[in-house]
Amino acid sequence: MSRVAGSYGYIAPEYGYTMNITEKSDVYSYGVVLLEIISGRSAVEPQVGDGLHIVEWVKKKMGSFEPTVSILDAKLQGLPDQMVQEMLQTLGIAMFCVNSSPAERPTMKEVVTLLMEVKSPPEEWGKTSQPLIKQSSNLR
Repeated sequence: MSRVAGSYGYIAPEYGYTMNITEKSDVYSYGVVLLEIISGRSAVEPQVGDGLHIVEWVKKKMGSFEPTVSILDAKLQGLPDQMVQEMLQTLGIAMFCVNSSPAERPTMKEVVTLLMEVKSPPEEWGKTSQPLIKQSSNLR
């Protein structure tokens, strides 16, 4: 491959010095997408905390005295506590995916397992909540 195929903001940082795309590079990109969904922000946009890349913005927010829930998209506020907790757990998985060390990132199979463990049974949802992901009987 003579050039990288991907979009700025989603390419794993190690590509800059290894010039190799691996499964762990894909996991990084997936983690960025999860962060976008959870925060309601784009990977790279000027208004993401002083122009920081979303990964750096989330790290900065997590290291501050602000509650971690402040990272979540404002549209998620007002959801039942159980669903907010699921989003915070998903945030943790996303941060695991964007670990600066490729060796420390999970495999996609591990990511799927972790995400499946986050989902709570329907009896734990608030009365007004809807499932975030409908599970298929074909998933294994």
